[in-house]
Amino acid sequence: TGNEQFVLPLMITLMSARIVGGLFNDDLYHIHIHMKRGVHFLEAELKSITRNHDLTAADVMGQYVLFVRPVERVSIIYDLLRNSTHTNFCVVDTEDDSILYGTIGRNALSILLQQRMFGPRQEEDYRSGDYLQTNDDDERYLPLVQWDVIEKAYPKYPSIDDIFISYEDRSLFVDLRPYVNTSPVTVEEGSSVNRTYELFRLLGMRFLPVVNRYNQVVGTITRSDLTANALASTMLAKAKKRN
Repeated sequence: TGNEQFVLPLMITLMSARIVGGLFNDDLYHIHIHMKRGVHFLEAELKSITRNHDLTAADVMGQYVLFVRPVERVSIIYDLLRNSTHTNFCVVDTEDDSILYGTIGRNALSILLQQRMFGPRQEEDYRSGDYLQTNDDDERYLPLVQWDVIEKAYPKYPSIDDIFISYEDRSLFVDLRPYVNTSPVTVEEGSSVNRTYELFRLLGMRFLPVVNRYNQVVGTITRSDLTANALASTMLAKAKKRN
């Protein structure tokens, strides 16, 4: 309106109102984020009461780990995607002391099944049962879907409900090694919750494997495990155990 002399008073008034309102409750945008289902918002810092309870990653992690092997049976991958809503999965090498081989996303698994990137069982490649030898000089199953095919599917990745797997296909195997993230960010089970929280905030993570000193997966942490309500429940459970 041309009345520039009112700019400074208005700015002081708005800032004062914002600061005073923040002392009593969260702002409107934060309230809406917390009200939305499925959105687990993490504050900039952990509350001091959480830091003083000496919580570790082992206290807040989920101990039920869903994983696949570097070379996995089609039926296992398909049933895993059908019966869970996880967006990432650990890849565990059961032929090497069950160490963490890496991680792989749900979308990549869905595309591999959709593109029928699986091969038949070859007896000479197996030690026993359903386990495939995963030596470095092993030849991978062909054909392999290229990365540009996976990238072009974004953001409309195939749903597992739209993928048909026949009874004969369920006994075949998928070589996941070319698509596994072999250097995922992990945290040791003895690490503090404060460090774990900072990793989620700084790196924008949604899934974090928890390993022991032998690099074996002992659990996983998601954003929902680090929300205020989840941490409060963990502290109460830990206090009951001490008593």
